[in-house]
This record gives sequence, C-alpha cells and structure tokens, in this order.
Amino acid sequence: MTLAFGIGANSVIFSAVRAVILRPLAYREPDRVVQVWDSGSRPGGESDWVSFPDFRDWRRQNRVFENIACYRFALLTITGGGPAESMLGLEATDRLFTVLGVPPAPGRTFLPGEDAPGHETVAVIGHALWQRRFAADPALVGKHVTIEGRVYTVVGVMPPAFHFPAAIPFNFTLPIELWIPMRRAPDLEERRTYNFSAVARLNPGVTLRQAGTNMRSIAADLARQYPASNKDMGATVMRLEDHITGDVRSGMLLLLAAVGLALLLACANIANLLLSRAEARRHEMAVCEALGAGRGRLIRQTLTESLTLSLLGGGAGLVLAYFGKSLLLEYGPANIPRFGESTIDTQVLFFSAAIALVSGVLFGLAPALVTAGSGMYRALKESGTRTTAGPGNMAVRSILVAAQMALAVMLLVGAGLVIRSFVRMVTLDPGFQSARVLSGIVSLPDARYPDPAKQAAFFAEVLRRTRAIAGVEYAAVSDSLPLTGINDQGFFRIEGRPEPAAGQDGPQANRPHVSDGYFEAMGIRLIAGRLFDQHDRADSTPVAVVSDVAVRQFWLQQSPIGERVSLEFVDGKPVWRQIVGVVHGTRHFGLEAPPKAEVYVPYAQSPSPFVLLVVRAKGAPSSLPPAIQREIAAIDPQQAAFGFETMDGLLSNAEANRRFQTIVLAVFAALALLLAAIGIYGVMAYSAAQRRREIGVRLALGARPADVVMMLFKKGILLALAGMAAAFAGAIALARILKSLLFGVSPLDLATFATVAVLLTITAALAAYLPGRSAARVDPLQALREE
Repeated sequence: MTLAFGIGANSVIFSAVRAVILRPLAYREPDRVVQVWDSGSRPGGESDWVSFPDFRDWRRQNRVFENIACYRFALLTITGGGPAESMLGLEATDRLFTVLGVPPAPGRTFLPGEDAPGHETVAVIGHALWQRRFAADPALVGKHVTIEGRVYTVVGVMPPAFHFPAAIPFNFTLPIELWIPMRRAPDLEERRTYNFSAVARLNPGVTLRQAGTNMRSIAADLARQYPASNKDMGATVMRLEDHITGDVRSGMLLLLAAVGLALLLACANIANLLLSRAEARRHEMAVCEALGAGRGRLIRQTLTESLTLSLLGGGAGLVLAYFGKSLLLEYGPANIPRFGESTIDTQVLFFSAAIALVSGVLFGLAPALVTAGSGMYRALKESGTRTTAGPGNMAVRSILVAAQMALAVMLLVGAGLVIRSFVRMVTLDPGFQSARVLSGIVSLPDARYPDPAKQAAFFAEVLRRTRAIAGVEYAAVSDSLPLTGINDQGFFRIEGRPEPAAGQDGPQANRPHVSDGYFEAMGIRLIAGRLFDQHDRADSTPVAVVSDVAVRQFWLQQSPIGERVSLEFVDGKPVWRQIVGVVHGTRHFGLEAPPKAEVYVPYAQSPSPFVLLVVRAKGAPSSLPPAIQREIAAIDPQQAAFGFETMDGLLSNAEANRRFQTIVLAVFAALALLLAAIGIYGVMAYSAAQRRREIGVRLALGARPADVVMMLFKKGILLALAGMAAAFAGAIALARILKSLLFGVSPLDLATFATVAVLLTITAALAAYLPGRSAARVDPLQALREE
C-alpha cells in the first residue's frame, strides 16, 4: 500500500507534467514553431506583444522564417439562423494556419492574399461551434454566415483536437472558436501601438540562436530608422511551447520533484521493513549459503522478491492513479495550459513501470547486501542466541532513518515557504469587494455602431434595463476590469508638468472608461472627493477619478483634486479633465503583480464599442445571465453578451495555480512527516525488541523504567537530529532554487525553518518515546525465561 500510494501519486503528477510541458504541441514539426515579439522599453513594460508595422518589416526582411503570421484577439458575434451568439475569436494574417501546420477537416484555411483589403471575407470556425450552432452540417463549407454585421464565407472547420496555442491574456478561460482575416483598423499603421502577437515557422536547419540573431539585427535597423518609436527596442524569439508553459514550468517541475522525494521516503521506510524481515531470515540465508548458494545468488533472490513487491505496488498504484487523475482534473487549475489533457497513456504506463523497478532496487538493495554479507558462521552462531541485531543491520537502518529525516526537512521547508507565500497572496487586498459581483462581455460591431453616441445610447439602455431586473443592486459598464487582463493602458499628461522629451515616456496608467455606479458595483472604496454620477455626461465638464496608487506615484501624497489631466487629444489639442475624486487602487494584473496607477474616465464622455457589464446582485448572481441576455436581445436582437464570470470566480482563478501547488506540496509534506515518524518509531521499536533480554537484565539489576525510556529516547532523538542537521544545508540550497516561486517571503525565512525544526523535533521525540515507554514495561522475569 505504501508503494501503491507513492507510485500512484508520481504517476498522476507525471501525467499532468507531461501534458503541460513534456508533450509536443499537436502541430506539424512543433519544434520549428516560435513566438516572436518586440522587446525592450516600451509602453506597458515588457510583454509578448508586437506592433503591426514592425511585423510587416519582420515579414519582409527576415531570412530565418519559412512563414510568419500575426494575430490578435477579437470579440465576434454571429447572427442569423438563430439567436445572436458572441464568442472569442482571432483576426489573423493569411499565413497563420500555414505556420501552425494543422489542416482543417473539412474545407481549407486562408489562402495567400485573403487578408488583403476587399478580400477578407472568409472565415474558419472551430469544431465545437460547428457542432453547437450548425449541427455539424457537412455542407456548411462554402455557405455564408454573418459576423459582426458583415457576410463571410465559411471555408473550413478545424478538427476537434485543434487548440490554438496562445496564452490568452484573460484570467477566465474562453475557447477560441472563430478565425477571420485581419480587419482594417487605425492601429495597423501605428508603430507605437502594441496590440498584436506573432508566430513563425523556422526554415529547415535554422536554430533558435540564428533566428534570434537575425531578428535582433532587423530590430537594430528599425531602431535607427524609427527612433521615435523603436529606440532601444529589440526582438525576442522563443519556442512556442516554451512560451506557452513558461509561467507554469517551474511550478509543475517542483511538484514532480516533491512527489519524487515522497517516493524516496516511502522506499526508505520499506527498506527498513525489509531489513526487519531480513534479520529474521538470517538463519535461513546462512543455511542456503552453507548448502552452496553464492553471495550473488542470495542478492538476486532478495532483489527478485523486492522487485515482485514493487511491481505489485506499481500495479495497484496505476489503479489509484486512474482515480487520482480524475480528482486532479476536477479540482486542479483549469487555466494552466493543456492541464485538462492529462491522461494515463502509454508513456505514463512506462513511467510507472520504470519507477516501480527503480523503487524495487532502491528498497531491496540494502536488505540484500546486509543479508548476503552477514557471514555464514556468524549468522549460524547468532541464530542460537537472543542477542541484538548485527551492527551492519542497525547501521543501515540508522542511515535510512537519517536519510528520511533529511528528505522530510527538504519537503517541509519547501512546502512551508510555498504555504507562507500563498497566505501572503490571499491576504492581499485586491482593491474591490468580489462577493455577489458578476461580469459579462458585450461588443458592438463597428459596422452597425460606428458612432460613439449610438454606442453610449445602447449601453445606457442596457444599464437601465439591467438595473430594473429583480435581484440587481448595482449595474455598470467598463472597458477594463481587474484580474481579467482586459485593460486600456497608456500615457496621460498632468497640467503644468513639463512634457517628456521626444522618444521618452511620460506618466503612464491604466485608463478605465467606467459608467456611473461602477465603483459601487465593484465595491471600490472612495478615499476623497466624489465618484462619477449621472451628471457626468458627454456635454458636461470633462472629469476624472484617480487611484491612491497614482496619487503616491505622481502627486507625492498631495491631494490631486482640482488638478487636471489629459488622456486624449482632439484636433491635436489635449482634452483636460478635472480630477474630482480619489479611490482605492486595484490589483488589475493579478494578486502577485504590484498595483499600477489608474486614471478613470466617465464612459459617457468617452464611449467605446466594447464593454464589460458589471452587476452586483442582492443575492447569488448565478441566476442573472439569462435575464441580462433577454434584455440585451430586446434592445437589439443581433447583440449578445457572453463570458459571464463572477468576480469570486476570477479571484479564485487568480489564486488557482499557487493554491494547487500549495495543496499538493502540503499533502506530500504531511506524508513526509508521517513517514519520517514511522521510520524513527520502527527503528526504535525494532531496537527495543532486539534488546528485550538486555532491558530485562537492566531492570532486574535495579534500573528504573525511566532510565530505559531515556536510553532509547536519546538514541532516537540523536538519530533524528543528525539527519536534520545534515538536511538543513540542503534545504537552504533548495530554498534558493524556489526563490522564483515565492511571493513576499525570503527563501531563507527564519520562521519557516524554525517551525520545521520544531515540528520535526516534536515528531521525532514522540516517535522515539513511545517504543521506549513500551520497552520499560517489560517483565524482567518473563524476558529472562524466554532464553
């Protein structure tokens, strides 16, 4: 059973690690597919975005890519043939599917030139959308569908196994179900606007280093050619698989290492058990040796027995792994790329068999060597008396216990640091109250709502109707929402401050456009001044609200109320907005990312076709989406909301990866503590049983029971402390390796190390005390009569 749990846990975690970071992407020659992005000092800091003009220059000048493609996320609505349905899609250049190397089934993908103006009227749809909306109609290819108010021809359907590889910049999980050619937009010509992503396929024989060298050379030329936008800018090339898994790779490998350490602990425990059995079989082995069996023959016999045991444990472990995998998928974080593809396949079977064989050798080798090396004459002589165990046996058992303590220290220190990091993270103030808040996405097509006034009127009516729904306390819209990754980040100007020099960045902040009621709906606290209200209209004085983070950063703790800022220009002149309030800052980019400055603008004074609808319910918000959908359809049957998520859910998603790591590490750390205690208890109990006659003699000669307890207790504690002392050096090295996975905690956190030391000392003391107390109750006369 010990082996079954150890091997089963390793198999489950390995299946997840293999799915996430070891299994190749399901594309043609995936090692040749790379992600490419602008790198260097640019608005918003370092990330994986590219400007479209830079992409065009890369496509024209590179000598290392077979093909290169550009894409960006798009919120798209299909109408006709049923209720309007919105979804997440992609706008892409014509070579995207060629780069990935995945053919559709049925139909085709984009042809060269189908992203050119006037030709971008074709669409490729995902398999799930094909089944859901079109009933898997095999004749759909070649038919027309209406997307964003424009007619497109469906040219292909992607196979069910196809998943677009991009790390979606949203905290909630939305599948990409629709691909259309890149639509014309002003930012396609703006070199300082980074709204796009790029993937490429390397030419045969081109290495990643060669590609990086070529792209950096092109970036240097662009920096000289366009100093205002590309100064100090470079280009980064990374394998697509590494780019997708980069944020989770370390954490997944940490979990695999943790279960590996737990398996080693289990092997040490089993080795101790087998040493006890080997001690009882010393006479049997001595007789076999006397009858002509060589040492190698005895070692092979013992190893064969241990390997049989390990294979039986491995088989049972696979059964546990099958059920454990289901639990992992149900309770594990869904936002880890490819985590849902974890499965017990042939590779996992081979892995389980391998660790079963290695485990059998590890826990069987010590008993085999001790038994075969005990010496025929000494074994036969000792079998006629009741002496203590041979010194070799006890020495090996002591070493195994010390090793267990060392492994336990490392697991407990690692788990303790990760647990403290998780506690630090979940106790952070996100800046809003997530309870009973629901969000949904609504995007208006430019073709039908080109006028900002029409956009504002549509969402004003949506808010009026939504606020009238039973159970709604507050409702608002915003083009930005904390923890989603959806934001408007850019420069702003402060009146009276000098403008930044050419090529330099000025003050920068998140710039949410929010309606009245947004701060109440999100539970964002007002610190000074006032919030937006119904009087902040398009024809009223332009106003703004800033966060306390912005105050600390740009106003040096002085009140900014009454000062003016500008976020946009009209006819080349800044639109000055008077600051009327200060609110509590939010952690927009995740709990672990530092909060950024925020400058809020009334939505009525700066409308946009895309919003997130935010609703605070009086009770549970889960029943509200159907009612909201009905009200939107009543306003415009060709519009729909989608991607409904509670803020509690988004907050949980933000914590999911670290919570998953913490729970798994805590479980295996607890197992390590238990196994270490069992190891010490086993050695002490075995030692007491072997010294039963000696203890009886001591008691008969007047020794006190407390003396017997202390004799065994000292030995157990010294054994545990020896293992702990040797292990803390390794734990310090391990903690430094974990540095990148920690949050708000030093790798050498004294509290964690002290807690682990105290916990293990108490555990070792208890495990050593119990056998000593039992041995002190031995009846001296009975112990002597047994001889």
